[in-house]
Amino acid sequence: MALNNLFTRGGNREKHFFPTYLQQAEAAQVAAKYLKELVKSDDQNERKLLSRMIKKQETTGDELLREFYIELNEAFVTPFDREDMNALAMDLDKFIDFINFSAKTILMYNPKKIDKQIKEIIDNIHEDANLMMQIFSLMDDIGKNHQELDDLCLKVTNIEHTVDDIYGDYISYLFSNEQDEIELLKYKEIAQAIEDTTDHAKNVTDTVKTIIIKQS
Repeated sequence: MALNNLFTRGGNREKHFFPTYLQQAEAAQVAAKYLKELVKSDDQNERKLLSRMIKKQETTGDELLREFYIELNEAFVTPFDREDMNALAMDLDKFIDFINFSAKTILMYNPKKIDKQIKEIIDNIHEDANLMMQIFSLMDDIGKNHQELDDLCLKVTNIEHTVDDIYGDYISYLFSNEQDEIELLKYKEIAQAIEDTTDHAKNVTDTVKTIIIKQS
């Protein structure tokens, strides 16, 4: 379906942005699913294929963002502040970017093994992406859905706190137990990339919460 048709479906000019947010969230969800599959595989060729599939979602996200800017610049009426609308689209795009960056980092360093802590953080990234889909399916009626949106945003915040703990414990474990300095560097860089990804998920919901407050 053409993007411009998505923007205007339903005939409500105030709501024509929400399908684009939802498409961005869907790109993040698909990319996160592939990232989860990537760390389950020990085959470097399969990892390369999954990384390319993640990159395709990142490219889709970039295209959606460009279309969003065009539509925002042309719109006379917007559902909430233009600055907040812009921030939300950019935050979603950055979340997708960092899922892609995480995959590239794993592929580049090609560590000897994928530790359970890495897989656990990536499970949380996938859950973040699933929550994004729920959040943006409700954003077209903030007044009606504000409590459910608050609850979903809180779940993303809790994931970020959980991942901070996993990351901190993992880095401590690495410096205490990993004897191979090169592998230690690889694990540390991978852990940093995926931890940063959950930070960007929280940035999305922080913006959502700001919008909810302004609309209430």
